[in-house]
Amino acid sequence: MKQGRGREGVRRARRRRPVAARLALVALVLLAPLGCRREQGSAPRDAASPASAAASPSVAPRPPSPRLTDPRWRLAAEDDPLERARLAEAEGASGLLAALDDGGDIALTALRALPYADDADLALGPLAERARAVSGPSLPPLLEALLGIAGRPPRPREPLDPDGARGAAAALVDLAGRRDLPSDQRALAISAARALAERGLVDPLRIPADLDPEGSVAGAAGGPAAPRP
Repeated sequence: MKQGRGREGVRRARRRRPVAARLALVALVLLAPLGCRREQGSAPRDAASPASAAASPSVAPRPPSPRLTDPRWRLAAEDDPLERARLAEAEGASGLLAALDDGGDIALTALRALPYADDADLALGPLAERARAVSGPSLPPLLEALLGIAGRPPRPREPLDPDGARGAAAALVDLAGRRDLPSDQRALAISAARALAERGLVDPLRIPADLDPEGSVAGAAGGPAAPRP
């Protein structure tokens, strides 16, 4: 009896196998198109990524500075010291420093006007940092502005930014010692550093003297005279 039951179970299992195989085949046929659709649907999204990136707006060009048409800035761009003093009075050191980002003639006008600002000492630190970071034709206007501010007569008041002034003095000493700079640029840095040394902001012995004429007293300020508002 047990053998008969065993054979009957084998026959039933054999009958089930074709049914299970057919069900698996049907499931494969039904699911295969769905997989194809998923792959086809994902492809355009991937392909669209570069197109969408290319279509994204680029950085807009910077609009022209309104200072270009401002009468005060246009007048101060000339060689009249009175107009530069008027611009400096209207803008102050902070306004003139902000104008440096405009570049070009506006930046040059701002640098030439800075020594006339009542609070020009606030610009010593920022100007010295800019001078450290540039070279070539951009450096002399910065050094001239630093010399113009440093060479102003002492004001009977508390220093506006003593830390910035000390940092400017240290930066000028470094620039004065750079042998890779032209001698005229080093001379500007030396003169500005010596003007700040007279305020006690730097040890004058740290300032290079290799450009001094023979027989001159080390520490005497040279270079162009600072404007006196």
